[in-house]
Amino acid sequence: MHTRGRVLKFTAVSVLVVLSLTGFSTGHGHSSGRHKSKGRSSSDSGGGCSSSRQNHDSYTPRTTSDRGSSTRSSALQDGTALVVSCATEATPYATVEVTNPNSRRATFEVEFAFQDATGRALDSAVKQVSVPARGSSNVQVKAGRAVIAKLDHCRVEPEADLVR
Repeated sequence: MHTRGRVLKFTAVSVLVVLSLTGFSTGHGHSSGRHKSKGRSSSDSGGGCSSSRQNHDSYTPRTTSDRGSSTRSSALQDGTALVVSCATEATPYATVEVTNPNSRRATFEVEFAFQDATGRALDSAVKQVSVPARGSSNVQVKAGRAVIAKLDHCRVEPEADLVR
């Protein structure tokens, strides 16, 4: 009889531990402890429950695909930049392709320079470009006649910084 009582106590404690670890709320009329809040905006910070009697101090949100993140902007990554074509007399501008690795549209800043044969910057520019999710966009950088006369090559920083 003692063994059967221990098994029941162990089972009851195990069930309570599992329920508490999965976020099951007891005593507040909820049938499930998972707080689903699909469609939350990034400014929402609540857990989606309306009862003021609940204690959310120990509640830790899960990172799953059905839950929006309240820190989306910090999760975005920098893009990449690549010179597609340098300026010439016929085309007095350089073209830079910026690629966005993120799952949403983002704006990036690229640092560009027209350089002479020694690597000295003849002119430089910082440009911003909006790029679609997981896509790429081109940005053009105009060069003056004096720059083109001495121009040897174009250079862009390979990392396009995310504009916050």
